[in-house]
Amino acid sequence: MQSGAERAAGEAHSAPRLILGKPVVAALRPAVQVQYAVKPEKLRPKSYGGLFTLSVKTAARVGVGLSGSAWVDIVTGDQAVPSIAHGHGPECSGIRKIVWFDLPAGVHLLQIADSPAREVRVMAADAIANQPLPPPPSGRDF
Repeated sequence: MQSGAERAAGEAHSAPRLILGKPVVAALRPAVQVQYAVKPEKLRPKSYGGLFTLSVKTAARVGVGLSGSAWVDIVTGDQAVPSIAHGHGPECSGIRKIVWFDLPAGVHLLQIADSPAREVRVMAADAIANQPLPPPPSGRDF
């Protein structure tokens, strides 16, 4: 899959927008340069992180996939949204982890923290919009 490239912000007001379903190669910042809206649970001083915004038109279950090890939070207002599940991506997909959130409609802040690498691929996807299409009807029913 092709990716765009984006530099993660250090402050919420300048955070670039992620588009649902579009992967981005995120250039992260040294953690000490990031002003997190909510303190991440994991944050080593010699790590990297950054901020993005994510807009959801209607309430949705959204998965955030990362190619590398990092902590992910989504903040709405001044509260971290609790994750509802996490796991790994499909084999050979390049997705190391996926964290799932139930998000209300609106604009949210996506926080990446505690990455050992300066760069990570990130993608947010709507769980329903990204379901495979049902198989076509069989037989001569059409």
